[in-house]
Amino acid sequence: MTLSKREIKRLSILLLVLALGLILFFVFRNAFSKEGKSDTIVFYGNKNIAPIVYKEKGKVKGVVVDIVNELGKRIGYKVEVKALDWDEAQSKVLQGEGRALVQINPNPERLQVFDFSDELLRSEFSIFTKVGNATIKNVADLTDKKVGVEKKGYPYELLHKFDGIKIEVIPNWKTGFEMLVSGKLDAVVVDRWIGEYELAKSKIRDVQILDEPIETQYSRIATKKGDIELLSLINAGLREINDDGTMDAIVSRWKGKRVIYLTEEKVRWVVLHTAVGVLGFVLLVSLFWIKKLQKLSKGLEVEVKQRTHELDEANALLRAANAELERISMVDELTEISNRRGFDLAFQESWEISKKDKRPLALVMIDIDDFKKYNDTYGHLAGDRCLKCVAEEIKKIVGMRDQVTRFGGEEFLIILDNTTEDEAAIIADKIRKRIEELTVNDADIESPITISLGVAAVIPNDSLCSDDLVNAADKALYKAKRDGKNQVATSSSVKTDPFQIA
Repeated sequence: MTLSKREIKRLSILLLVLALGLILFFVFRNAFSKEGKSDTIVFYGNKNIAPIVYKEKGKVKGVVVDIVNELGKRIGYKVEVKALDWDEAQSKVLQGEGRALVQINPNPERLQVFDFSDELLRSEFSIFTKVGNATIKNVADLTDKKVGVEKKGYPYELLHKFDGIKIEVIPNWKTGFEMLVSGKLDAVVVDRWIGEYELAKSKIRDVQILDEPIETQYSRIATKKGDIELLSLINAGLREINDDGTMDAIVSRWKGKRVIYLTEEKVRWVVLHTAVGVLGFVLLVSLFWIKKLQKLSKGLEVEVKQRTHELDEANALLRAANAELERISMVDELTEISNRRGFDLAFQESWEISKKDKRPLALVMIDIDDFKKYNDTYGHLAGDRCLKCVAEEIKKIVGMRDQVTRFGGEEFLIILDNTTEDEAAIIADKIRKRIEELTVNDADIESPITISLGVAAVIPNDSLCSDDLVNAADKALYKAKRDGKNQVATSSSVKTDPFQIA
């Protein structure tokens, strides 16, 4: 078939248009590809938080580094983690030299310039003290103590929420722990991961960690405000490595580098359970030989019975020891009354019984007035004696029927079963008058001791929870403090309904 000149011309134009279209397609595809997805995403981290992020022989390592590398595989990007001083790392991301920050905790200031991912790594901001230091049991005991923290790290911000702590900025964690051992610091506050790793690496001894952290948070990955596309990819990748178990595998691998601490109670627990295991093994061996030696004389049978009896006695002793440990765990060491754990158990039981029987349940919350000033004036030993005296006088008045608890610091709580608010207020005022008349057995102390008391009572029902009653007593105590101290305030005297759940 022969084509005319006009048809040949049309065909040539068509082919030219198709060729031009293909060229434009590939040009724009490559351009958009480069705009939407660079070769490498740079993440910045704090170089001083081993084993989470750190440098070793020029290479960046750490548990979060492993997580980010795995994250890059899931979102289809090459990633690079760079470890710098923390201030410099944050500045670089804000200036656009990097796309994200790792191992960062949100705060109001950061929320203004960064967007934060889903949860990354659990952080327990814990108190490290010198072994044998019994004066520090929780964050309340850090008042007037020298506490080492990293500059501009989250513990630095966290401790500023508490009054009276002498915050000392340390150059690095090794130096901080050395200052702790030498007595230049009373405590160091740091993420448990970081503190335990540093102690293991530097082999610093005579340092212990308190069981209860000041605060537990989950760190995040932060992007510059408005980088929604990257943040969505990061969250999708985090969900994937959490769902398929990759995150747990990485964390477990790095947990082997941490130090395991045994408190005195844990040591007792280990010793007792080891003894039970050993005795159980001995019992099995004894039974085996009893069966093997059944044909021996009656004298041997008597001996075997004696050994079995001894084992029973040992088991009974172990059960008694376990029961004693359980009791000790619910008693305040200083005042020898119930502690917070003991209160939680007793209060929940009273709440359920009162709800079932539809009887009133009352709480009296007590706070020693100006106790910090008392401590500062006469010293902590005098303060301890004051706490013991107050606890003893409260017990004398309420008797054995009701539960008295040291709620924390200079605060006490009394659970009064089957007691109305008016009845509880009478008891509370009796306690107030008795404490006002109290003389602490110390010739150097002249200041009178007074207390403020908040009273609340309710008949529990399904629309309330036990915390509502605690909060109501707390509000009443606040009113007593606000109105001049050394007085009793009731929940019903508070203007707002204390049992109205917000």
